[in-house]
Amino acid sequence: MNFWASWCGPCRSEMPDMEKLHNEKDVQILAVNLTQTENNRENVENFVDEYGLTFKILMDEETTVANKYQIQPIPTTFLIDSNGLIHRKAMGALNYEMMVQELDKMD
Repeated sequence: MNFWASWCGPCRSEMPDMEKLHNEKDVQILAVNLTQTENNRENVENFVDEYGLTFKILMDEETTVANKYQIQPIPTTFLIDSNGLIHRKAMGALNYEMMVQELDKMD
């Protein structure tokens, strides 16, 4: 589960790697957009189109979910195993190699 915003530079740098991970590994990605921080929803739609994102994008319009998970800074990613247990909380951008390494640790 990844928390992000379209205006966030590190979010922009990690999204292509998130998409690659989604396409190459048996992993489900939930990308939670901090919608309240966006200028408008169109920015989110343009971001998704620009990066060709095919995984699930959720809109946290009131930052309810972000507050519950105490998100700061963004991006923040929670690696959650198939039993629903949080394996790791990663603050800041991850690259593809880091994502794969973390997945391998969960096996």
